[in-house]
Amino acid sequence: MRYNAYTMKATVTQITVRGLDSETKSALVKKAAQRGLSLNKYALESLKHASGTDSSEERYRAMKQFISKHRISKADKRAFDQALAWSDKASLEKQRRDERDFGI
Repeated sequence: MRYNAYTMKATVTQITVRGLDSETKSALVKKAAQRGLSLNKYALESLKHASGTDSSEERYRAMKQFISKHRISKADKRAFDQALAWSDKASLEKQRRDERDFGI
């Protein structure tokens, strides 16, 4: 994210994805539709998740929404909370390793 020096407002960066095969595009469109999102919104969320820059709070909120729509036992909920905590820890450790190894 860049900032405009005169207004100090965040500006967004746009990228173009080249070489995307039709099978992958179809899968992305299908998954976006299943979640009720536009392809752009789904792609942004997927990129944030893959890069480790999405917040655990957003993921937790999304999962809570899923849980509220489906029945889940207390034991499964506890297991989910433990898995989420482990995932966040593993993501941070990977990010630190990548920063160290690749000089990011």
